[in-house]
Amino acid sequence: MSDITVGQATAADWDDLVALWEVCEAGAAPAEVRAGAEEARRAWDFLRGDGFWVLLARVGGEPAGFAHVCRIPKADSRRGHLYVDELFVHPAHRRKGVAMALLNHAAELSRELGLAGVRLLVRPENAAARALYRKAGFQEHPAILCQRELRQNP
Repeated sequence: MSDITVGQATAADWDDLVALWEVCEAGAAPAEVRAGAEEARRAWDFLRGDGFWVLLARVGGEPAGFAHVCRIPKADSRRGHLYVDELFVHPAHRRKGVAMALLNHAAELSRELGLAGVRLLVRPENAAARALYRKAGFQEHPAILCQRELRQNP
């Protein structure tokens, strides 16, 4: 689809991003999603960082999807990777090339930053996403995700 554009989101894109996050967080009240996004942005303005970006895809000028990406540098001579933390395409724009455009933009950003490549995690049961990632040139590697949840201070 030739009318897909992808760019790094800025403060001017805030309302469009929140609208996409509201769809992504189906089941949550839109006011809660907006409040959570605004709280997160007050704590750290992630739209102005040099190590984390929100990529915003538009179709015909309308917001169609996003990817949250962050640079994971290495503290030695290795070049590090760009990590795709989240990727979401609005249901009305799925299977039209939006996700591929976001992944291609992430790869280009990784190249511009001089990184070794792009990494992401995908659930084993998500066959559609796995097929997309393979089509985009990703290779699957067995791994075990370990996560430690931290309690927030009262």
